[in-house]
Amino acid sequence: MPTKVKMDEVFARLLSTDDRVVLDALTIIQAQGDARAIPPMLHVLAGDPDHKVRQKIEAMLYEIKVPEAVPALIEALGDPGLRSIRRTVIAAFWNAGLDVREHLELLVSCAIEGDAAECLECHTVITDQEVWPEKDARRAMHAVLEAVKTETDSYKASLLRDIADALAHRPGER
Repeated sequence: MPTKVKMDEVFARLLSTDDRVVLDALTIIQAQGDARAIPPMLHVLAGDPDHKVRQKIEAMLYEIKVPEAVPALIEALGDPGLRSIRRTVIAAFWNAGLDVREHLELLVSCAIEGDAAECLECHTVITDQEVWPEKDARRAMHAVLEAVKTETDSYKASLLRDIADALAHRPGER
């Protein structure tokens, strides 16, 4: 397994203007399964890379199983430099089957603040998670119902109502 220094060199290759170098770095990262790769990969994605590079990064995110993936992705949701790819980050939770039960408040916040497409991704994650902590689910449900009152996009309002309904009928942990 490469040492930290060698992986840092691989991460640095993600900054290359040569797509082949970036794709080769992604192949190494994929083989190593290192959660430290998530932030640099997301920054490459936010930089609007070549189509093949974008496809490779998204495929890796949607299959990610490395320990510490959830904390890295959660942190990315709060990074203003990654705002343009927040929908992709949220989609990674569902696609990779990651457990986000400790992050309902953040997902609801993203659903409320984001556009309809982002809300749809949050909807998918929230309704797919089998169990939410009961108190968190109640608080989130109320926040979503309050947001529905002022939402002007009818499609997004419908998604928010569905989220609230799912949280109201979801068995919770105490």
